Amino acid sequence: MSLLFNLEAVQPIHSAKFHGGGSYGEVIFWTMVNRGAKFSCIYDSRKYLSPDILAACESNGVPLYDLSVSSPQQIIDENNITDFYTPLYSLSPKWQVNVKRFVFTWHGVRALEMPYECQGVAFAKKLSQKVEALFRYREWWKKYYYKPKYQALAKCIAEGGVDTITVSEHSRASIKSFFPELLHKEIPVFYSPMTEYEPEGFLPPNVLPKKYFLLTSGARWEKNNLRSVKAFDQLVSMMESQGEAFDFKLVITGATNPKVYLKNVRHKDRLVLLGYVESKELEFLHKNAYAFIFPSLNEGFGYPPMQSMRYGVPVAASGSTSIPEICDNAALYFDPYSVSEMKNRMIQLLDGSIYGLYAERALKRYAEVSKRQKDDLQKAVSWILKSET
Repeated sequence: MSLLFNLEAVQPIHSAKFHGGGSYGEVIFWTMVNRGAKFSCIYDSRKYLSPDILAACESNGVPLYDLSVSSPQQIIDENNITDFYTPLYSLSPKWQVNVKRFVFTWHGVRALEMPYECQGVAFAKKLSQKVEALFRYREWWKKYYYKPKYQALAKCIAEGGVDTITVSEHSRASIKSFFPELLHKEIPVFYSPMTEYEPEGFLPPNVLPKKYFLLTSGARWEKNNLRSVKAFDQLVSMMESQGEAFDFKLVITGATNPKVYLKNVRHKDRLVLLGYVESKELEFLHKNAYAFIFPSLNEGFGYPPMQSMRYGVPVAASGSTSIPEICDNAALYFDPYSVSEMKNRMIQLLDGSIYGLYAERALKRYAEVSKRQKDDLQKAVSWILKSET
């Protein structure tokens, strides 16, 4: 068996340098390396790739092929590749490869689940991204572009030509809901693994520990942070109108387009807009936050709440897609389209008794999910490598 691992899936996509699917792929990669599995990798030298991964390939003798030089199929044919694994599925024609065993992790069907919103245009920085945002998620685009391509994929799975796993019960049910031909097809669920970093770093100027709410992935409109920013801004106005002392700030990471936030708030001095932060610094921000707000519109799994729960930091989150499954009773939920509900949950978290309850639940839920993630990681890698045994 000769397995080719798609490392392009862990490289930047759209406007995000780091993303959940990429983090997932990195953990799978490192687990395979630590097992001593024999495989090769494909990546794009024109995009960022973790230097640690590059170094690991070199030190462990993992062949690394460059997409800027050859197509996936050329690499497969020239190197007698029999199996191909990608931690993220891509609809790009270049990945429609011919191999003995095509294996991928299907994180969900966001492309079909998500409703269209015009705010995607405001978040886009490049003209090409703005054009894409104009039609992505529109019903006619789903019908004539996404659905036929996914339908072909589902047919391959149903006929046994492609193997897939997924990362949550929600994602499995959603896949089967959109593609009933897979209703009785085995699709194993292995909870998405997460790398645990030790927190390092420092807080931004004038930001104190436990005196800020935290939002992440500020560059992606699907993460829905703009509504949470508006909710926090309204909360500050409300507190000031009542003469209440309220010295909290709102920290947002990955906010590479600050104007989309700043033009929508009155209390600009309360927003702390950060660019991309390294993993250990992000961990530091999670640990020292008063609470974490997760308003995402769509998740196949959803790492960020667990990152905060690790430290007993209470979470208020969207009640959509996989989030209630992963967070269980350890999060306060809100309608992700309701700014008033988000503000409501922030107010609840200012209540000491509610705060203490959800801090306690956070630690317990993190322990439960973390154990399953570790167990499922080994199962997932064994499944990917099953033709090796």
